[in-house]
Amino acid sequence: MTKRQSCAYCGLIFTGSGYSADGKQRFCCYGCYLIQRIMGTQGEDGIATWILLRLGLGAFLSMFVMMISLILYATPLDELGAATIRGFHWAMVGLSTPAVVILGSPFLFGAAKDLRRKRISMDALIVTGSFAAYSVSVFNVIKGNGHVYFDTATMLLLIVTLGRLMEAKAKSSTSKAIADMISIMPVTARIRRNGKDIEIPADQVRKGDILIVKPGERIPADGKIISGECLVEESAFTGESRPRSCSPGDLVYGGSINCDGLINVQATAVGSASLLAQIQQMVEEAQHNSAPVERLAERVASVFVPIVWIIAAGTAVYWGVFQHNIERGCLSALAVLVVACPCALGIATPLAACLAIGKAAKAGVLIRSGDVLERLPKIHRVFFDKTGTLTTGKLAVGEIVVSPEVTTDEVMSRLISLETASEHAIAKAIMGTVESRGCAVGSVADFRTHPGHGVSGLVTLNGSTKKVSVGSLKFLSPDYEAPPELTQRKNGSRFTSTYIAWDGRIRGAVYMKDQIRPEASKTVRELADLGISVAIISGDREDPVRKTAEAVGIRQFLYECTPVEKVEAVQEMRGKSRLRKKLIAVVGDGINDAPALAEADVGIAIGGGTDLARQASDVTLLGDDLLRIPWVIRLSQATYSIIRQNLLWAFSYNIVAMGLAVMGHIHPLIAATAMVASSLAVITNSMRILRLPNLSED
Repeated sequence: MTKRQSCAYCGLIFTGSGYSADGKQRFCCYGCYLIQRIMGTQGEDGIATWILLRLGLGAFLSMFVMMISLILYATPLDELGAATIRGFHWAMVGLSTPAVVILGSPFLFGAAKDLRRKRISMDALIVTGSFAAYSVSVFNVIKGNGHVYFDTATMLLLIVTLGRLMEAKAKSSTSKAIADMISIMPVTARIRRNGKDIEIPADQVRKGDILIVKPGERIPADGKIISGECLVEESAFTGESRPRSCSPGDLVYGGSINCDGLINVQATAVGSASLLAQIQQMVEEAQHNSAPVERLAERVASVFVPIVWIIAAGTAVYWGVFQHNIERGCLSALAVLVVACPCALGIATPLAACLAIGKAAKAGVLIRSGDVLERLPKIHRVFFDKTGTLTTGKLAVGEIVVSPEVTTDEVMSRLISLETASEHAIAKAIMGTVESRGCAVGSVADFRTHPGHGVSGLVTLNGSTKKVSVGSLKFLSPDYEAPPELTQRKNGSRFTSTYIAWDGRIRGAVYMKDQIRPEASKTVRELADLGISVAIISGDREDPVRKTAEAVGIRQFLYECTPVEKVEAVQEMRGKSRLRKKLIAVVGDGINDAPALAEADVGIAIGGGTDLARQASDVTLLGDDLLRIPWVIRLSQATYSIIRQNLLWAFSYNIVAMGLAVMGHIHPLIAATAMVASSLAVITNSMRILRLPNLSED
């Protein structure tokens, strides 16, 4: 199995030996090595200076060779004289020899290493073309007659080297987003140990440590807020520019910014378990797992090089033997070797795919592999889980009903007065809704919690003190009379019910429901615009699932599904898809969604969900914004359109250019320029991915 490695400069995954000067750091190409050394990113100023000197000297010598060649091309030979021409030829030998050694040795060593591994690389074509031109030229100079092609030998290497530099610079942007994210982690952390606040290196934070984060500071590790409230800016993870309001119990990510409050955070994930580390790991996995179209391009390139050698040899034989024109045969064979270099083919797919994966990561969407990126455009049906996916998973007040003998304001005032002492999720949901009504708030005494049932306490409101109890009907029924208008009310569409009672009677009921995500309806519409049908697959009861489906515009839904039944539904739908090009996606967030996520052609996990759901998924949304789903599908569609354009151009260019070279219509020097121009065309086309609309612009 061919070993896949990550380039030390651009982060792009490559197969084969790549390039390494010291046997330690390995690069995907000589261009990446040059840029890193010239920039001195490792602090090796001496090496950087030497590399820059070699490149400059090679370019200087190549330019002198070209100037002499232009003189020979532009001046009639009889005007120059045989002695002058011979002097120019020997001068070109002296200039081109060090230039070929300096510029060509990296490609020669790379090709030799690949051949030892029984792999033919693109470097082999470059070496063959350049060294063949140089060898033929030296032979003709020594012999004293015949044409020389020193300009082709040196300029091919120079142009390819400069092209590799430009290619390497373009590829570096594929991992820039991830590198920027990794760099946001703070260097130190302020923690509380043994009752004292101390500052330690951030990488020494342990799970369970209490982190103290002041306003304006970055959070040192993933954790849960245990005290304090603040706005947290986490755009590096979610792509969302607006800060998120956080309070005790909320999870926060290491590297996000505490905007305005003093908070204490209990570390829950450090080191490799942190979200940042998982992001880095997932992107590396995505680059290691090449898409089928990329693997096809690699196989084609490995077969293409020997075919080119055969065509070049056949061209030389045809012109030299059958047409009795050895000079034209050599020239045409050299042109074939030069123009056929499949550099454009080699970068057509991986560059575009990595740019797309990097762009998606910056927007808060992690794509596990290039294979997933290729499957995304083929999705024709999406199954959404309901709770925590189409809904927020947080309770909200749906309806408030009171008995005739009391007013709604009195019930709400006593309810909110009692709930101010509670930390329960239902209490928070009630307070969030009731406070907006502007109800009066009384005082509470003798507050008691009855775990799993409710709360009670003495509430004083407008000078009247009553013992108030809040909780489930089962909790209140033994001690309080239950009015039929409250207890017999049909509330199947509600998530749960909370009752309030005093003076021996239940006085009111608050019916709770799960909140639908505000962007859910728009997400469904955008998926429909892409020709993708949407359905709900949920373990909840029929009525709440139907209500949610109606609210977001989904016509088909399955309810009361166990995890096994969800998997069976995905399998059944896949079986109905006669064309395997039509794929199924599942979007979920919980443990019960993990089997369906793994079974689907594309599993999409909501970032706020469980670790198991994220591990089982192919795509992970770091935030809860569902609009990322149609956005990443459009991104994948545009990416593979660009990849197809790249491959079409690369193949068409090679076929047409080789045909012209075989017929003797292309000079080797023009072929070298055309070959690099082809690669730059592919690079420029791939860079269009970075200019595709961002999520906020969509």
